[in-house]
Parts: sequence; C-alpha cells; structure tokens
Amino acid sequence: MLQNTSTSQKEWFCLRTQTKREHIAAAILDRVEEVDVFCPRVSQIKKTRKGKKRFIEAMFPGYIFAKFHYLTHSRQVIHSQGITRMVELGERRVIPEHIIQNLQASLPAGIIEAPDLSIEPGAEIEVITGSLKGLNGQVIAQLPAQNRIQVLLEFLGREITVEVKPEDILLARDKD
Repeated sequence: MLQNTSTSQKEWFCLRTQTKREHIAAAILDRVEEVDVFCPRVSQIKKTRKGKKRFIEAMFPGYIFAKFHYLTHSRQVIHSQGITRMVELGERRVIPEHIIQNLQASLPAGIIEAPDLSIEPGAEIEVITGSLKGLNGQVIAQLPAQNRIQVLLEFLGREITVEVKPEDILLARDKD
C-alpha cells in the first residue's frame, strides 16, 4: 500500500523527465498554480571541438522535484509535457521536506558552479592551443588577478614554467 498522500498539505515528489528535458518540464510545471518546482542545476566546463565551454545541465539528469497536493494535482503533473512518471521508492513517493529544504539552502540560485578542474594546482594538463599545443604539463598555481595559470612543461628535455589562459588547457585525461 502506498504512503498516504491524502493530507491537505502540499508535499514534494520526484518526477522522471524525458532525457535532456528537465528544464522544459520544470518551466511548464512552474506555470501551474499551486505547484512549486525545483530543478537544481550545475554549471560545468566541458570539452568541445572549439575548446572548453561552460554548460548548464540538470544536477540530477532526468529528474525534477515538484511540490503539490497529490489528490488535486497529480494527474495534471504526471501528464505534463516532458514528464514521464512519478518516482516511487518502494512504497514511498513523498520526498521529506527537509531534504528539499537542505538542497535549496545549499543552492540559493538553484545552480552550482563546478570549478574547472584543469586549473587546480597539481592537475596534469595538455595545452590545446597556441605554439605550445600538444605539450603536457602540470599546473603549479592559479594567477586569478591576471586570469592566467602557471604551468610546468617539459620542453626539449628541460622543465620550463609558462603562464597560459585557462581556456588553453585541458585535463590530460580529457584528451581524445
């Protein structure tokens, strides 16, 4: 028997969305009166053909959270564009309020910006542009005032220290 959801208060539910459609489903549900939507997102650097680019994606790919009165709005929510089903965890389908509150408190704008790991000191990198393209090295330090990264490279049998822009390097493991 499923958890009793006949109370008159709104409760949080996890909804499965169509692939890469979390933001669309959230925007549509956000227009429904009496339904609150939470779609946490992460902004992260990814490799593209043209170098590195920042992308914003769902923190939980394929899932969003919605708060509504189950008996009144469940059919409308479940049949909204982009929603495939309501997630049930065994006999539970309600997400405890404190879990969503903690998640929202840790993401005041609903988004977290993931650091570019290729610029962390100690990271093994490859230079992907300019005259040093193809050389491997290690990040020594970030120079935020100049928006540059200090890198130790092996060049012609010697180690040299150079400064490069963050967008000119990738983590060595990200190479094709």
